[in-house]
Amino acid sequence: MALCPSCNRPVAMARPRCLYCGAALPAEAVEEAAQGSAAAAGPVGGVLAASSPADAAPAVARALLILDLTGGGDAEALGRALGVPLFEAGQRVLRGGYQVHKLDAVAEVEKERDVLAAEGVRVLVVPEAEARRLPVLVAGGSHEGEGFRFQTEAGPLDVTARDVALVVKGPITREYQAVLRKRNKLATATLDGGYRIHLHRQSDPQPVEIDPLAFEFAGGAPITGSSMIEIVGWVDRLDGPPIDDAFRRETPALAPAAKPTGRDVSATLGPRPARPGRDETPLILDNLDQFRFYSGWRAAVERRKATK
Repeated sequence: MALCPSCNRPVAMARPRCLYCGAALPAEAVEEAAQGSAAAAGPVGGVLAASSPADAAPAVARALLILDLTGGGDAEALGRALGVPLFEAGQRVLRGGYQVHKLDAVAEVEKERDVLAAEGVRVLVVPEAEARRLPVLVAGGSHEGEGFRFQTEAGPLDVTARDVALVVKGPITREYQAVLRKRNKLATATLDGGYRIHLHRQSDPQPVEIDPLAFEFAGGAPITGSSMIEIVGWVDRLDGPPIDDAFRRETPALAPAAKPTGRDVSATLGPRPARPGRDETPLILDNLDQFRFYSGWRAAVERRKATK
């Protein structure tokens, strides 16, 4: 168990500061706490919190074990197979859809897959690396006919409607965190949230990520309302691809946010400056990594459905 080097208490959450005393934590303690939290908490609303960043793959190859409850199921049989109370199994069946059950070494996941399959539970196995593909970040663009013409860091990108296999969208939770030295307390405050949309293509496994709050409309094209309403409207009018917006039901797993860019409101406001001798430099936390992880494994599931 990871311990805070300052107060010697257990690290309760995968954050860079101890929740008890506010002291800075070494990187290894944060990583160990993240892995321990994911293992102990198990599925949270159908998805495991991302226990390692996308650019830091674990030494042992891991995979996700995903329950396929799209057609409902027998709660009694599911509870017996998973070793959970009947009530919990019933709630999972009631929720339905695809739900992450486990993230573990490939051998362990395959072993449990065989056990669950023998009990009649439909499951899928997805390599972790497939669920952690980094997205193509969109800076702006326009709605062209039935598709999109985007501008990305790598240059122009055209996405046709027929190439979109899945749309994943959902809210991003943000939080402000600072240490009050005199009171030896951790101060937090909820910030205005964000939103993300992922377009998963048939021609390329790398998702296209749109941030409506940091989107520059090409040529100053007029919009009928807010940028959020406009872009969500573009996506909702796509003919064919399924749209998954279930991420809104996930319990947020917060982590240090990347530096905001573009027209994002939080980029304009920025974090409040530290007060010498009292507050340390504040942090902005969000659950963007969690959204990308959720979107990644959902797309992996959709690809497997398409090949059946």
